[in-house]
Amino acid sequence: MIRLVHLGILNGLLSFVAVFQNFYYWQHLPPRVATHFGSKGLADGWMDRTQACLTMGLFQVLMPLLFLGLGYWMYWVPESWINLPNKAYWFHPDRKQESLASLARLMGFFSIAMGLFMLGINHLTFVANLGDGRLPMLYFWILMGLFLGFTTLWVGWMLIRFRVVVR
Repeated sequence: MIRLVHLGILNGLLSFVAVFQNFYYWQHLPPRVATHFGSKGLADGWMDRTQACLTMGLFQVLMPLLFLGLGYWMYWVPESWINLPNKAYWFHPDRKQESLASLARLMGFFSIAMGLFMLGINHLTFVANLGDGRLPMLYFWILMGLFLGFTTLWVGWMLIRFRVVVR
């Protein structure tokens, strides 16, 4: 079974890849980098190359770690801060540790998905800046669809895992 520590290691590897990705592309980017694109893939927001790579790299590392951290954090916060259907059942002393572990793993999986999504989006941004300046919208929508599809399955799994138990 996948444990939260394994997901933490995987997040660490993704963070390393994110830092490497930003460092690698920083050397090849023009001084002014397109960082935001409109619905047709045309740039409509720019940053200095260093500022862009630092900002994107920080988001790539910190956003997934936020969700992973929430998984660890649940062990320490008061029960009243955690919202679950039928919480009295899931947090009964016989089930509480497994319920917390399950919530933490779910957050860990989401953090991996977030890291992969951001890695892909930033790659497309770098490719646009090194190419004709247009974001490849087909690949953007594929990435967005995969991430939203994963999020839908993730929410569905959470609803199934913590469904209200009929006695």
